[in-house]
Amino acid sequence: MSGENRQSAKYPKPPVITRSEWDCPDGQNTTHGPLSYTTVTHLILHHTVNDNDSSDWAAVVRSIWNFHVFERGYADIGYNYLVDPNGMIYEGRAAGDNVQGAHFSGVNAGTMGIAMLGTFMTVGPTKKALTSLKKILAWKCDQCDLDPIGTSLHIASQLNLDTISGHRDGPGSTECPGDLLYALLPGIRNNVKRQLTRKLKGKRNKRK
Repeated sequence: MSGENRQSAKYPKPPVITRSEWDCPDGQNTTHGPLSYTTVTHLILHHTVNDNDSSDWAAVVRSIWNFHVFERGYADIGYNYLVDPNGMIYEGRAAGDNVQGAHFSGVNAGTMGIAMLGTFMTVGPTKKALTSLKKILAWKCDQCDLDPIGTSLHIASQLNLDTISGHRDGPGSTECPGDLLYALLPGIRNNVKRQLTRKLKGKRNKRK
């Protein structure tokens, strides 16, 4: 398996609800096709275009899995992680860290996909959801040594993309991740950068 954590990683991975815990019909693994791994260079944000209110967000995740596997014909749910309005993070695609998803208009190599549960064309995500989103972005940027406010070539699409981009930045025509979430991306990038900078300073101070 690829995707080993850097030994010098400073930012912890936030708690994640496993596939077994959200009752994925396939459990922790997938039975619908082979999966592959990729070297992550870009983090892609999505919205899932379902209602913004639910009494059972795990059921919403299961419905997305069902749609991707049985209607789209994917080997598994397309996203690597999903975040609900309460700030809970769900494990998406099986097979662990750096597994390649199916979420970026057919040019998925080099990406990690994070979906915010809900529709964000006219309403924004909750504060709790944004807090968890920033934590998982900070973890991945630290692990892969990515600059959250940087821009670089995404090889699979041959597009020059922000490290943290929206689905609509890719080659496909889409409104995803919604106008209001997309408008927050500059602030999200800067906040992730600040989180990593504070963590690094804290490590340095402890050594003194």
